[in-house]
Amino acid sequence: MLSPRMTVRGPLPKVIPVLNDALRRRGCEIEVFPWGRRSEAERLPGKLLGRTRDVIRARRAVVRGGFPIVVVNTAHDWLTLLRDLALTRALARHDLAVVLHFHGSQSPRLVAPGSWLFKQATAALLASVDGLLVLSHEEKAEWEAFSPRSRVFVTRYPRQTSIEPGPAEGDGPPTILCVARLMSGKGVLELVRALPLVRRHIPARLVLAGDGPERARIQALATELDVADWVDLRGYVEGEELASLYRSADVFALPTSLPEGFPVSILEAMAAGLPVVTTPARGPVDHLAEGRHALFVHPHDPEALAVSLTRLLMDDELRRSMGEANLQRIREFDPDAVAEDYLGVLEEIVSSASARS
Repeated sequence: MLSPRMTVRGPLPKVIPVLNDALRRRGCEIEVFPWGRRSEAERLPGKLLGRTRDVIRARRAVVRGGFPIVVVNTAHDWLTLLRDLALTRALARHDLAVVLHFHGSQSPRLVAPGSWLFKQATAALLASVDGLLVLSHEEKAEWEAFSPRSRVFVTRYPRQTSIEPGPAEGDGPPTILCVARLMSGKGVLELVRALPLVRRHIPARLVLAGDGPERARIQALATELDVADWVDLRGYVEGEELASLYRSADVFALPTSLPEGFPVSILEAMAAGLPVVTTPARGPVDHLAEGRHALFVHPHDPEALAVSLTRLLMDDELRRSMGEANLQRIREFDPDAVAEDYLGVLEEIVSSASARS
């Protein structure tokens, strides 16, 4: 299994070890090969050199180990496309199944007009692999429309046991929590714009946990809208500090517009028993019902976002019922249940690859 290094931030260093532990409990032997970026501040020359080294080292590890299957945890952009193309060509042999696990992908580009070169590179990559894993049925449909011969399967992340519901912490104003990289596609600016609209009805505050390129812009916008005292930028947090933020929140919000599969932070919020406000796309639509587990808002709409946040913050019973429903739904993401389904998919892919050979 080729996976991101534990030294970088993001969801995969959290969920991949949980999945692998559950797979090992089911009798699997797994060798994890770390690859991808080495640090948060990696520049393009370092990326190119590092990815080239990764491909060479990964091929050596696969040949040495004699594995029947290689799972490549990856993204879907130009840099990862070129890296994965080089890798799959280097691994080409008849007795090895290669599986790509996309943790969010640009599949809408594949079924929309244009992007000819990107589509050609993607098609070349698919010709060298035996299966694709994605995180939503929306992605699956787009990938199958682009490449009908590809074998595409929907998987899900395992929940983390480090996030659990607990007694509410603090007795301050109602809290809206967002755990995300501070970039425009995550909807963090829309949350700041929505906050003064919410505060017309209830004295809420916004906690943003994460770092990113929009931090300075968020601070400036909060000052401009006269809510700087009610926007708490925590930076990147993890472990018990992150768990404490979930316990002290009343609502979790992630109005993302990015082509994500199923954000891990939504899973964490569900595990903490929080109601969720997010956008109606991909994984959230697969697993969350409107009005029962989440309220859906379209991206780039701070007014609609404010309406949903205000509704939840002013309705104690709705927050309670949605939180309880999410605690029930999170059971579907138990690591052993996820691993059982995941292993079944891999066995099917290996069997099909062997039959073709």
